[in-house]
Amino acid sequence: MLNYQQTYFMSMLKKFTNLLGIILLVSLQVNAQKVIVTEHELTIDNVSRKGMSTTILLEQEITEKSWLKKLKEFGKVDAQKNVYTVDIASIIGISSTPVRIISTINQSDKGSKVFWSIEMGKAYVSTKDDPAKYSTAEKILHDFAVMVYREDINDQIKDAEKVLSQTVKVQEKKVKQGTDLVNKVERNGQQKINLEQKLKENAAELIQLNKDIEQNKLDQAASVIEVDKVKNAVEAVKAKLLKVE
Repeated sequence: MLNYQQTYFMSMLKKFTNLLGIILLVSLQVNAQKVIVTEHELTIDNVSRKGMSTTILLEQEITEKSWLKKLKEFGKVDAQKNVYTVDIASIIGISSTPVRIISTINQSDKGSKVFWSIEMGKAYVSTKDDPAKYSTAEKILHDFAVMVYREDINDQIKDAEKVLSQTVKVQEKKVKQGTDLVNKVERNGQQKINLEQKLKENAAELIQLNKDIEQNKLDQAASVIEVDKVKNAVEAVKAKLLKVE
């Protein structure tokens, strides 16, 4: 039966393995699924708008948080559900005057689909109207998607490193326990040797004690005889005293 420490170690190892698998999976997805930005139209608030979009293979909540932060670089963002509007936006490389951004993020089977439309007066940034400006806007969206992937992978790496750190600590503890056990076995072996030597000494001492007991009995018997002799001598002297007249 596994004890608590063993169970914890196995749990940490399994968690680390799972996180490592996720990191590898996401890395493969990023490499296999190259970030692609496509031009198309999307109806927002009953208005068909020209723009561009890309699909990011992450949860919508993760993408939204990063995209909102990105939009704030261009101006004040008005967020209504999944529609983000920057009425007075400044985008270097697209226009020296303010433009208007309309953007949405929708969850799809493959991930989060980010769409943004840039209005320049009555016109939209598009390949037809201005290929150079479209290319700039396309690069912004492309670089954003790459950044989100990298940030997500870095977060997963941090989580994996935390689990790895805990796993290493548990492993080091196990190694120390193993060393302690080996030392205890060695001490136990030495104690056994000492005990066996002590038993031998005790056995020899017991033999000597038994001999000493037997000799003491003989000595006691001899001392009794000696006492009797002395008593008789004393009585003889006393008898002489009585004969003196």
